[in-house]
Amino acid sequence: MFGLNFGLGFGIVFLIDLAFAWHIIRTGRSPIWIGVVGFLGPIGWACYVLFAILPDAWGSAPARRFADNVSNAADPGRGYREKKRQVEQVGSVDAKRALAEECVKRGLFSDAVALYESAMQGPLGEADSVLLKGLGRAKLLSGDGAEAERLFLKLREVDPAAFDADVELDFARALESQGKNDAATKQYESVASRYPGEEARCRFALLLERLGQEDRAQALFREIDASVKSAPRYYRSRQSEWARIARQHLK
Repeated sequence: MFGLNFGLGFGIVFLIDLAFAWHIIRTGRSPIWIGVVGFLGPIGWACYVLFAILPDAWGSAPARRFADNVSNAADPGRGYREKKRQVEQVGSVDAKRALAEECVKRGLFSDAVALYESAMQGPLGEADSVLLKGLGRAKLLSGDGAEAERLFLKLREVDPAAFDADVELDFARALESQGKNDAATKQYESVASRYPGEEARCRFALLLERLGQEDRAQALFREIDASVKSAPRYYRSRQSEWARIARQHLK
């Protein structure tokens, strides 16, 4: 009986060692770790988790976002204060961009515009696609559709790859805000079927409704409602605002 238990325990330890060795090789870590987990057993496993796996996991992008979300939940103004301090102390393009993005999240669109414009005084100027995209969106949200349109067209010229679905939707909104309904309709038609989510279709349907194209608008509202109802829970949660608007406008 003792021999059976001993053999079983040894087998489990061996399998755990193999799992750690596979992870060490798979992640490209130093082979020294294989010796540590192999010779020290549970102590070696604990060392590997504490000093190799956890630091990497905490430094990953998802972990950073999780940490930011936790910090913001505990202290909603912390992220804004830290980014503002970076601008005051460092004043770099990246620091201004980060604070501008935070201002957009907080609805401080005029502040975001000023920060983006200041950042664009750097060497790249209007050749920086990230700043062009950010400033264009800030201009749109602050009510300056004409300047947003110009910036988005400049972005498409500078970096066509950066003219993604999010920018295409904002471009349609910029056109709509100026009353360029024909151009906005074409742009919404172009992006609605490719946009990840229901916002583009919903905004397009609202424009069509406003222009008196009830049949097309109602068809889109029904598509949104059906799409969200049949989707997984996480999608229904993320698209709840647009689903609610669609249902309110269904006849």
